[in-house]
Amino acid sequence: MKNIYSIFLGLLLVLVNFSCDDFLDAYPNDSVPENKFWQSESDLTKFVTDIYASTFPVDNEGAIFFDEALSDNSYMVWDGWYTDVKLAANGTQDAYGTTPQNLWTNYYSSVRKCAQVFANVDKMTSIDEKIKNRLLAETKFLMAWDYYRLISFFGDVPLVTEVLTIEESKQLVRQPVDGIITQILIWLDEASSVLEGEAQENGRITWGACLLLKARVHLLQNNYQAALDVVEGLIGKYSLYKDGETPYADLFSGNAEDASEIILSIVREKSSGSIATGHNANQLFFLKGMSGGDAFRAMTPSGSLVDSYPMLDGRLIHETGSTYNPSNPYENRDPRLSLSILCPTMQMKYLDAATNTVKETLYDPENETTIPEQQYNAKEPSSTGYMWKKYVDWSVYAMTNILDCANDIILMRYAEVLLIKAEALAELKGVSEKTTIIGLINELRDRAKCGRVHNENYNTQEELINLVRNERRVEFANEGVRYFDLLRWKLAEKSPVEDGVGLKGDFYGAYMRLDGVGSTDRTVMVDGVPRRYVETRFFNPEKHYLQPIPQKEIDLNPNLTQNPNW
Repeated sequence: MKNIYSIFLGLLLVLVNFSCDDFLDAYPNDSVPENKFWQSESDLTKFVTDIYASTFPVDNEGAIFFDEALSDNSYMVWDGWYTDVKLAANGTQDAYGTTPQNLWTNYYSSVRKCAQVFANVDKMTSIDEKIKNRLLAETKFLMAWDYYRLISFFGDVPLVTEVLTIEESKQLVRQPVDGIITQILIWLDEASSVLEGEAQENGRITWGACLLLKARVHLLQNNYQAALDVVEGLIGKYSLYKDGETPYADLFSGNAEDASEIILSIVREKSSGSIATGHNANQLFFLKGMSGGDAFRAMTPSGSLVDSYPMLDGRLIHETGSTYNPSNPYENRDPRLSLSILCPTMQMKYLDAATNTVKETLYDPENETTIPEQQYNAKEPSSTGYMWKKYVDWSVYAMTNILDCANDIILMRYAEVLLIKAEALAELKGVSEKTTIIGLINELRDRAKCGRVHNENYNTQEELINLVRNERRVEFANEGVRYFDLLRWKLAEKSPVEDGVGLKGDFYGAYMRLDGVGSTDRTVMVDGVPRRYVETRFFNPEKHYLQPIPQKEIDLNPNLTQNPNW
């Protein structure tokens, strides 16, 4: 059963139970009227739950799918009317772009709400102390998450811990990242000390989430020893989900939402009355002609991501002994590929409106038997030739109401703990820990029924590091971590065509048997065969490792300085 504290329910409570003159209407005035609020446990619970909703968006910038579209894993086709994520990804945005502005606004809005809790919680003398301390601990985690995200995108930012007046906010200056990280770690330590021992609840922050966020923060500084020390405390506290025939796919389809692997998730359900409480992954990912509603085919996987999946025997496609055939690229591949991505020549699910059932048909945009709207010569086919399957809700309801998917969105899971340990050992110890590193990767591959790592092909520290990095890319595809990995590894300046990774140069998609199908088709040669050209990206390492401080914020507060070269 969904926990009553789940985010979607909490947000409904905020929207439904508050009248227009209550705190949502008052926000963002200088303070919530004390005579109307901060009186009861219900007040505090509703307010903190609203912070959850604003801190963990599902349908706009800051959501994991939009993070993925900033990376070399995914392509956002639309810009302007929908979002400027496309421009941020291809390096053509400026300081007036909506993506940095929305990220800045959304996270500082959440920061302000957290500060309101800090300012008022001690005044609430009638609330049970244990409940109050837990809600305060959760708020500290949410504040830490906000700042982790802000420094990841922008570098130095103002550190705000109190509710400010408008005039005070105009005096803020940017604080160094190192000092902000120190404060983030303090919040997480304080939160984890309170939450340790609390039961795991879907959608609710717990001790494990505090530790995993600490590890992410240490990785941001390349402090591998600290990250290793943190995740060692999580080993064995959770476990990989392995039930059923397709445990990997079940994690994301809604079939395993109580799995012990899940450390933190955003809980969603389909509509309640007239209010939609799900998410819109189906609308974002679906291709034309396969469902009810107006499918956006907005985000599609990249060719370099598809190429990163191992072969079924465990070898990477360019590894010694690989049987990879670039003219038959989807044959004998790691099962996580077909579970996560729809590729040409695979079977595709679609909604049969006549029978109101989900059926299967061939997906091949170069084949005239494919649904006409999906063929390359149609008006709006898949930009890359692929489609995301991971996080699709395949129920008849969600395929009809594509804005209202009920499957939860995972923000943190135990697989990341294993791969952080593997990465830290590879960086710190190299080949002396080869057995342990490869063993951790094999745990994930065994779960997915994929071939194990071929130990004989990994004999240097660099080879082990690259192996772990590739495994993170495959395991967490479309989970929103790839962009931040590219930044911290300084790989964003690489080229997908030349290096297999990166945000510079030609961005490509599916293998094209018939070059020129479709009036605007172009191709890029990769491994000696034509691949679908998508766009050319630009990445200046002296500039693009940070987003610009939104120009609107600088105009409002001249004390804010701009990031280099923006």
